[in-house]
Amino acid sequence: MASPLDPKVSQVLQSHTTNHSDGTPVAADDLDTDAILEALENEDDSAYRAQRIQQLHDELRNTKAALKNSSNTETSSVEPLTYPTLNTDQAVLDLTTTAERVVVHFAHPDFARCATMDTHLRKLAGRHYDVRFARVDVRDIPFVVEKLKIRVLPCVVGFVDGVAKDRIVGFEGLGMFAAAAGVATSRVKPGEEFRTTDLERRLLDMGVLVRKRLVDDDGQGARSDSEEDDDDDRGYNKSGPRGIRSGTTRATNDSDDDDWD
Repeated sequence: MASPLDPKVSQVLQSHTTNHSDGTPVAADDLDTDAILEALENEDDSAYRAQRIQQLHDELRNTKAALKNSSNTETSSVEPLTYPTLNTDQAVLDLTTTAERVVVHFAHPDFARCATMDTHLRKLAGRHYDVRFARVDVRDIPFVVEKLKIRVLPCVVGFVDGVAKDRIVGFEGLGMFAAAAGVATSRVKPGEEFRTTDLERRLLDMGVLVRKRLVDDDGQGARSDSEEDDDDDRGYNKSGPRGIRSGTTRATNDSDDDDWD
């Protein structure tokens, strides 16, 4: 896993590379590199300024390249490019077997919790350009649903090199991070039930995301190695690999989630 972004760098990027109204990424041509660098320089007078500016340069270069590459595909809308809906079994198979890292949300349009998960994944997709994100309506992909034994929604599966590394069934485990960090319930926005940074950490522990890019509401950046080790000891990252063709899965006891079949 790559080292996490410096918290100040992440805060500056979040404020300048996403639309404040809905959290979706801005277009590549709208990224003002000079304004973003100036914002960091005005805020940062520490000894780490040069390092942070270099990190910001690298992130901006990668972000612009990813957005421009996406603009060459079939649609000009930014959000579907970063978090598209796949409509066939073959589309899911093609994406998960050709892209190195993929996060797929198995959803149903009538389930409120799936809409909540969409909100958080959309924000992550706007920042993690080195990982492909997608959503699927389970009614459209019966083959993949059966092979992966998707039974409870929402279900988020992380793939690396075509192999499903782990899955999040419902909202399982997502509240553990906030509780372990001593985050007050009032810090979680009404209707969301967990923070986007909690989901980011869970996907990092899966080994699907490459590095931490979001900043917690309290402005904290990445956890220390010892904190991540503690998460492993508590069982946040204990599942083995599985794939679409193997069709293996694990059970869940989250009674608040929606049974699909």
